[in-house]
Amino acid sequence: MDEKMMLNPIPPGKILLREELQARVAGIEELRNISFYSPAFQIWRQETEDMLVRVFGADSSPVEDFQAILFTPLFLSCRCGDTVFTEAYEKGLEEAGALLASLF
Repeated sequence: MDEKMMLNPIPPGKILLREELQARVAGIEELRNISFYSPAFQIWRQETEDMLVRVFGADSSPVEDFQAILFTPLFLSCRCGDTVFTEAYEKGLEEAGALLASLF
């Protein structure tokens, strides 16, 4: 076996993907302190989806799974308080982190 292959068994493209996914997951911690409506969250969400589309394809399971994550409550009623939004946002961030971590 080539000595170079033994030192770096992971192809360069895979390393970049792993680093990009890790950066997306790391960014979630900063998102916990802001709102779903924050431009920073919206940018993170769009850039993450764009990256998944670029790497896995628009019709792939990772993209569909990411798009299916709810960051706001599914149902609203007049009895819902602000905590319902906070809880849904936190749960969505957790799901996104778990999904992204499962890809690397």
